[in-house]
Amino acid sequence: AALEVAGRVPGFDMVLIGHDHARACLQVAGPQEGDSVWVLNPANNGRLVADVDVCLTLDPQGNVTGKRIDGRLADMAAYTPSEAFLSHFAAQRDSVQAFVSKKIGTMARPISTRPAYFGPSAFVDLIHTLQLAISGAQVSLAAPLSFDAQIPQGDIRVSDMFNLYKYENMLYTMRLTGREIKDALELSYDQWINRMQSPDDHLLLLRGEGNGEAGERTSFRHPSYNFDSAAGIVYTVQVDAPRGERVCIERLADGTPFDLNKTYEVAVNSYRGNGGGELLTQGAGIPQEELKTRIVRSTDKDLRYYLMQYIERVGTVEPKPLDQWRLLPEAWTAPAARRDYKLLFGDEPAW
Repeated sequence: AALEVAGRVPGFDMVLIGHDHARACLQVAGPQEGDSVWVLNPANNGRLVADVDVCLTLDPQGNVTGKRIDGRLADMAAYTPSEAFLSHFAAQRDSVQAFVSKKIGTMARPISTRPAYFGPSAFVDLIHTLQLAISGAQVSLAAPLSFDAQIPQGDIRVSDMFNLYKYENMLYTMRLTGREIKDALELSYDQWINRMQSPDDHLLLLRGEGNGEAGERTSFRHPSYNFDSAAGIVYTVQVDAPRGERVCIERLADGTPFDLNKTYEVAVNSYRGNGGGELLTQGAGIPQEELKTRIVRSTDKDLRYYLMQYIERVGTVEPKPLDQWRLLPEAWTAPAARRDYKLLFGDEPAW
């Protein structure tokens, strides 16, 4: 979109962009003869910043008669923090450090997002469990929000909550039909799981020929924070089936029959409920403007707040997979999962 603006809208010398985690530093031709527009994106996590030098030539009346613009991405690792800045904000930093270091509970066993790409996981199912408990909904949709997040066994501190739940999302309870739940999951797994043609194929949908490199959003063809699984229903995903025909929902988790034509209350985060990832719009087919009418209720605080409350209340967290969904056929998916796990993370899975 930024390249379209730079190339088609007159009047810009530079376009500074972000959010999509893709580094960019280039010049493109503008819409008018001789135009050149810088486009800079330093990507994510503050590792780089956009650095632009602008040199203007002015006439006696102050009008610009010439300009030279140079852009680059500056690597922050090459710089040392300002001692004056650190000193000035030391009290605030100490206050934040004391807050994030506060112990709020104990983790009985380590959890990681890594198993979440291959089946039910203790990490994502902890989020499912919380979403169902807070909302009172029948079904929960959730995804791993970080590519490779881990929380070790032992003391849980406030800082661990940013690994468990990365974003400041509220929790929505929405009304969706059984068909819309299924179709949202169909799109999720279509972006996540490869359609296997043989036992030797990749299980995951990876970039290029599947030679993914470890690192956020460099291995998967689509962002992993859109890989929604569900809880509250029991279902299978047939990896060799055609697109749109892979998810088979057998029943609700309490044994009640699942009805494609029935309306259910579904717990989703506010990103998803507002149309993020297009699972509800493109997948379930709900018009964007209709989404807000499907919201039954919303929390007034973000999910991380409720996760902290939950952990403080129970004291010791014993997370475990809910085991409410499976990838089939297992004769194909189990060996393929081990291969793709090693490709993604460089070691053998613990399962």
